[in-house]
Amino acid sequence: MFGRLCATAFVAWFLWFVFDAVRGFRRNSKAAKESGLEWVVAPQFIGGMLFLPLSFILLPIFRRLPTGWTDSWLRFLDTLWAYHELYAPFARYGDNFLVVSPWGVYMANASPSVIHQIATRRTDWVKPVEHYSVVEQFGANVITTEGSTWRDHRKVSSGSFNERSNAVVWKESIRQAQEMVKSWSRREGNSEEKGMWLHDVYPDAATTSLHIISRSGFGVKLLWPGEDLEDENEVEDGYERFTSHEPTGSHTMTFKESMNTMLRDIIWMGVFSKKWLGRFHPLSTGFWLPFKRTKRVWEGYTNFNAYLHELLDLKKASTVKGLAEKDTLDLMVPLITATGSRNDGINKPFPPSVNEPILSTTDILGNAFIFLFAGHETTANSITFLLIFLALNLSAQRRLQSTLDTLLASQPDNPAEWPYPSLFNTLGNSYLGACINEQLRLIASVTMIPKRCVGPQTLVLDDGKAVKVPGNTFQHFCVPGVHRNPKVWPHASTSLRDKSKNNDLDDFVPERWLLSSDQKVTRGTNDDGEKEEEEGENEDEGTKGHKKTIDELNDSAMDIGSSTLFNPPRGAFIAFSHGPRACLGRRFAMVELVAVIAAIAKDYSVELDTREFASEEEVRGMREEERKEVYGKAEERAWRILERELGGLVTLQLLERKVPLRVCRRGREVFGDVL
Repeated sequence: MFGRLCATAFVAWFLWFVFDAVRGFRRNSKAAKESGLEWVVAPQFIGGMLFLPLSFILLPIFRRLPTGWTDSWLRFLDTLWAYHELYAPFARYGDNFLVVSPWGVYMANASPSVIHQIATRRTDWVKPVEHYSVVEQFGANVITTEGSTWRDHRKVSSGSFNERSNAVVWKESIRQAQEMVKSWSRREGNSEEKGMWLHDVYPDAATTSLHIISRSGFGVKLLWPGEDLEDENEVEDGYERFTSHEPTGSHTMTFKESMNTMLRDIIWMGVFSKKWLGRFHPLSTGFWLPFKRTKRVWEGYTNFNAYLHELLDLKKASTVKGLAEKDTLDLMVPLITATGSRNDGINKPFPPSVNEPILSTTDILGNAFIFLFAGHETTANSITFLLIFLALNLSAQRRLQSTLDTLLASQPDNPAEWPYPSLFNTLGNSYLGACINEQLRLIASVTMIPKRCVGPQTLVLDDGKAVKVPGNTFQHFCVPGVHRNPKVWPHASTSLRDKSKNNDLDDFVPERWLLSSDQKVTRGTNDDGEKEEEEGENEDEGTKGHKKTIDELNDSAMDIGSSTLFNPPRGAFIAFSHGPRACLGRRFAMVELVAVIAAIAKDYSVELDTREFASEEEVRGMREEERKEVYGKAEERAWRILERELGGLVTLQLLERKVPLRVCRRGREVFGDVL
């Protein structure tokens, strides 16, 4: 009897499921037809909270189906399809197209003008904040909120990002770059004279970025392995626990260790909520999972949470006393003063300027964490990939070093004495800035930026055609696609690596960013889009930047002294997103990248590690053509890894396979003549 009842219930559910799917598909396909956009059909909704887990389950099954059944839609079920496919789907279906399923409509977007429209119409197109819950472990923050709540978070958070604070970032970035090189030289088998071999540069880049944001943003100095404090007065009273190489007090992890654990394994906090993850831990009163990773994540969370509260107490005490910490951005202080708290662990009132609370204590912790997370991982990725790209394009590296030699000729030899902001502006608008922008164009930290429309929305395409997007459509700004859109980016007629391609937009070519003075663009991507929105600008959506190809640029465009950087159309360069919700720390990141790369490239060269193909001794005894062949093999391996083996659930990173490098003093290159 029970079995028959279960069977009946299953049949009823299945019939309802089929009915609902058919009804949903008819409704959604009708809306897609009326939209005026190209569209394809898929059996799974691309977007929504279930997209990621369902893709892992269904994609292997769908790949077994005949190609003729799946050719139009299978690629879009890959969670990293935007990076794997690049601009190819947009060349086939147009810069904007829909993917229709029974359970929703999805729009892929690689059109700069449409991206700009969506990004600046904040009430029509909202951020699906539920997709960002994984970074809300310590409280709501500027990334995970919308509407008036987001405006409060942004208003308070943005106060710390200014030129005074950027000077602090500049100084600390140079110091950390120097310490990173020292750490390379201390490793077994490495030396500055003979060369420094790096199997994977990312951990060191991540450490550098973490140290920069920790010291610059929070006043916490972190040490490299083997590094000790030169002066005990470097660390203010109360901050010793954060700098220590060993856990202090009741902590079982150091501050740096707990922070690294949270930043590295944060996805587990999304898989298991804090409530359940705590129960899985052996020290809890509930049941626990016998997984080392879950135990480690919970330990990291509890330690880091305690450290954040301790840091908050120190910052509150400083705020009450009216003391401004030297050499920091004080990222926490504006957040603290915005709470309006009077006796939250401190027995003295806050300054009279605090009228009413804007943020809560958990909001402070939430934003502090997101500053550490976003300010560390994204720039670490950029440092990693830029060093790899410079090793892949030795001629670009030589040109960068020549540019630095010229621009730094009148500057102190020690980078620690370089002035800000004058030198930053000079370097950032030179070939170094072109190299950084080109890296961000090729491999931005995120591949897709989501938005969801509130009700049906009208958009104007590049050709002036108005289209009607169905209500509740989930869309992505496809970063790799728009960054390779040949309609808006300068490009050569063939690829450097693959002559079958009709452009070089998949190649690392910093020269595409260099324009002579008569090729300047007066408008481009605003850092955060705020000014555009507040002033109500409604310029023609067809406004474009310079579109000449590199083939058309004359030699004067390659002269650093008389060139400016190419300014793409609004919405074309979205490595830091676009519009009012663009990254608050964009200039922070650029200051850090310029300082770190300049400090390294001034004195050092980067080459691919070729020992898999020939030893260093063998290479030094080879003729030029033989060395080129060996280096070519290393280049093929590196590009294969970059094109096929990047991944990540939060940011785009190298996974299992790495691109090994060799760093050496300039003049001691093994492949100095291989260009």
